[in-house]
Amino acid sequence: MKLSERITNATLRLLFRIFLKINIKEFEKMPKEGPFIIIANHTSALDGPLMYVFMQPRNMVAMAKKELWNSFATRYLMNLWSSIPVDRENMERKTLQQCFDVLNKNNILAIAPEGTRSVDGSLQEGKEGVAFIAYKQKAPMVPIVTIGLEDAFKKIRRFKRAEVTIKIGKPFEIIQKEGRLDADKRSQIIDEVMGRLKDLLPPSMHGYYADKEIQYLLTHNIDLN
Repeated sequence: MKLSERITNATLRLLFRIFLKINIKEFEKMPKEGPFIIIANHTSALDGPLMYVFMQPRNMVAMAKKELWNSFATRYLMNLWSSIPVDRENMERKTLQQCFDVLNKNNILAIAPEGTRSVDGSLQEGKEGVAFIAYKQKAPMVPIVTIGLEDAFKKIRRFKRAEVTIKIGKPFEIIQKEGRLDADKRSQIIDEVMGRLKDLLPPSMHGYYADKEIQYLLTHNIDLN
């Protein structure tokens, strides 16, 4: 790891500890080795950096909207962390190959399957891209949610520490290993992916999935530790 990255990560960890009340011990539930995909809700500009710095020393690479490369500050962080730029309207083959490369190197790939930040913190409809990546790579997934970051900036501006809860669920994988994954199966799988995030969140944050009954038929929990 470059000196500039070590300094940036240490600075961010310090700032998070100063401005947030956070249960970082929850990160100990993450698998200690092997490739996997982090499946995360997306409620704030802070959730990606928070995961990145507290996942150390594991190497995590996140998918991020390409617009973050438009300003100097965010472009610096995205390049420092080797983030993968994504066109949210059209995921290119190059982007998929970058995701595959991260997993092939036994690293962690972080994806927010909603595709964009939630304005009110509640779950939005998941996109099917993560199902395709996980199936192609036969990669396990680990769900993680952050609760409280959606109001963090408001509280910080009032000189209050924001209380943030991290919850990490059980690793899981797609049962089907071979053959064609058709549109209906991809749709069911993304529902099962989002269902695992829903199960970690309070009812007030269930959003699009509040009244959706999800059966886990195409994915199952596994033990990675």
